[in-house]
Amino acid sequence: MPIPNPYHRIWRALKGHDWSQIMWEEDGPARKLDYLSDNGFADQNEMSSLVTTARLIIRGLYEVFNYVEPDNANFPVYSHRLYELLLRASTEFEANCKGILDANGYVRPGDGNLNIQDYFKIEAATKLSEYVVTFDRWPIHQFKPFACWNSGVFAPLPWYQGYNNVKHSRYVNFQYASLENVMNAIAGLLCILHAQIGENMDNACFEGVATQQNSQDKGVNSTFIICAPAFTDAEMYDFIWDDSKGVKVAVQSYTF
Repeated sequence: MPIPNPYHRIWRALKGHDWSQIMWEEDGPARKLDYLSDNGFADQNEMSSLVTTARLIIRGLYEVFNYVEPDNANFPVYSHRLYELLLRASTEFEANCKGILDANGYVRPGDGNLNIQDYFKIEAATKLSEYVVTFDRWPIHQFKPFACWNSGVFAPLPWYQGYNNVKHSRYVNFQYASLENVMNAIAGLLCILHAQIGENMDNACFEGVATQQNSQDKGVNSTFIICAPAFTDAEMYDFIWDDSKGVKVAVQSYTF
């Protein structure tokens, strides 16, 4: 059975909704995505702040590409500018993860300080490991920033490890501020954002960012393309956010 109530800040494909057009139930209300823009689902001011910050980070990446060609041969390149982008993208990834966990009432045992093993718990709810991000100036390379989580067992993320290495000891570990780690960190940030706002990524004023589902063969023309996970019928949402009486579906908390 599909899921009749959305989880706080967790996007899922909506059963009966097509990304390219609004689908209508026979003689009934539209299968619309209004819930994504509702404060009951996610604090819209916070989401706007997260989107704005991600846009600024991507703008910084474009500036880097004025001097470093996006190519596999340049993956090892590191610099102070890349170091800055790695820290910004990775800390924003953390902020998004913390927001998802907090919105669903997650409390870490012990000291309460969240870490990457807490963020890993989001994988089961969002299928982060199935996300694929492509960059049009890197036509033969796909970025899969969470691929090592696809077994369902925690494994360190190489780019996130690199971020921690260089953050705690820049002089010794400066090489971890590499173009490869930066690209995966930014791809990871785009994925965790999409895992919250879904199709609204297309409406969030991201220049050159588009989304598509794994189950679709849809042509796009954008700098970044986010290929989202495919969901089975039982994993999809199935509700009409505003029914004919104007009563909204209650939002539930995901149990991590």
